[in-house]
Amino acid sequence: MSKLESILAVVPTERRLSPAVHRAIAYARRSQARLHLCLFDHYGPIDYAGRVFGAEVAERARRDFLEERSRWLAEQARGLAEQGLRVECDVAWAPRRYEAIIGKILETQADLVVKDVANDPAAGTLLPDASDWKLLRLAPAPLMLVRPQARLLPHHLLAAVDVTVGEEGEALNEAIVDAARQYAAFSDAALELVSVFSYVPVEAFGAGFIADSYEIMDSAHKEALARFATQHKIPASHIKRRVNLDVAAGIAEAARDAGADLLVLGSAYHSGFEKLMFGTTAEALLRRASCDALMVKPAGFVHELARHLDLDKLRERYAGPVAAAA
Repeated sequence: MSKLESILAVVPTERRLSPAVHRAIAYARRSQARLHLCLFDHYGPIDYAGRVFGAEVAERARRDFLEERSRWLAEQARGLAEQGLRVECDVAWAPRRYEAIIGKILETQADLVVKDVANDPAAGTLLPDASDWKLLRLAPAPLMLVRPQARLLPHHLLAAVDVTVGEEGEALNEAIVDAARQYAAFSDAALELVSVFSYVPVEAFGAGFIADSYEIMDSAHKEALARFATQHKIPASHIKRRVNLDVAAGIAEAARDAGADLLVLGSAYHSGFEKLMFGTTAEALLRRASCDALMVKPAGFVHELARHLDLDKLRERYAGPVAAAA
């Protein structure tokens, strides 16, 4: 289990200590990690003023805008430091918010990013915004999305794995379970495992090759899941296995039935920058999920990301805390 050294909490632009910020504080307290409180904000009319009245006017307005937020955030950081936390804070001008957050992740070497996410009040399902989707694809650290009504710490984690994948997928499964075990320990929470067998036979072929192949694959999935659980010392009573043609629907259903309040899942390699490290199953699952979610990235993610983004430039652009407390 890796140790948490650095946690990045994305502070809402409304300047409040939200459920995600409180969770980040709780994890920092339990893990002794350094907490980075970061507020990423932008006000379009200031940019427009720069085009009309000149760069100097815009720069002065931007500085006043950020200083007001910096004073508030520094006050929050001082209060937490007085409680014994190691905390830093920063405010960034962020026309492209996801890009600024990635830059700060790189600069702080964050082991975890915690961010609020909206949800549908009626259905309860998550409603990630455009910035959330970008971060789910591109954030070079585990990303935890926390709902408005979430508990301070989750009490029931569900780790979603695919035991039918090859060597690369096995490594991602390991990362998912390692992360789930880590946050279950920090949260004093129960941990269960879920995997979906997605091969469903065509009913018209009740016998013969198709029926036989179904039985063979079904048994192989059961055996692979049992082996995986045994390797990770997860008891059989903590395994949630589903059969569903739609893997995302099967996992979401299992999470609801189990009463899970944090779903741990991983992203997979895909070609094309827009789909970089983010599969259609993970995306569909996040649209169906009614609990908090933790997205874990596969090994080598940062190297792949560096092929598409200038990471050194991002790191330098958003470097430097506004205020720090030991």
